[in-house]
Amino acid sequence: MKISEVKTAFKIADVEFVEGSTKLNFNYLKELKDENGKTLPQKILSENVARVYLIVVDGEIKKIGGSQAKGGIKSTLEIYRDGGVKGRPGIRSFGVWYFLYYTILEGKKIEFYMIYQENFEKEVKGLFGLKKVKNAAISYKFIEQCCIEDYLNFENGKFPEWNVQEQGMDWPLDIKNEHALIQQNAQSREKKIIRQEAKR
Repeated sequence: MKISEVKTAFKIADVEFVEGSTKLNFNYLKELKDENGKTLPQKILSENVARVYLIVVDGEIKKIGGSQAKGGIKSTLEIYRDGGVKGRPGIRSFGVWYFLYYTILEGKKIEFYMIYQENFEKEVKGLFGLKKVKNAAISYKFIEQCCIEDYLNFENGKFPEWNVQEQGMDWPLDIKNEHALIQQNAQSREKKIIRQEAKR
């Protein structure tokens, strides 16, 4: 599915290859405009709103994901800079970074798009009655689910290519092997730290 078919998303960043590194650069747009062309403040990138991101390669949607983690969409996408190789990344985060990295090596254009639902004021039940909550939010899962349903309808039941787990598929073997190696390295680092602390 082409990003040009989508009516609710707007571009937030271009992905750039960093020469001599496995870390990717995310160039966030200086002038953000929503899907209707309305100018948005930069803080939308770090605001805690329910949000979904689309990873687009040469105009084609490759992944639909979402999050409500603190720090906004910038924080959500941070793991895809290097796949979390210095820690213990999950296979999903590492796998998507792997796709990004090897796709950009082929010279393809990668962009991030965003869809978000504004927070709202709502009366919520406390112990003794209703309390006014000024910054209530829906779960991003609802937006993600709606986006996936729309995509499946448009593509006759096919998921975006990089939504591997949603397809019930296994990650490619090279990704699983690299991920296992990273987990092994993390374990070795942790054991080394424990041994050093035990010596003190």
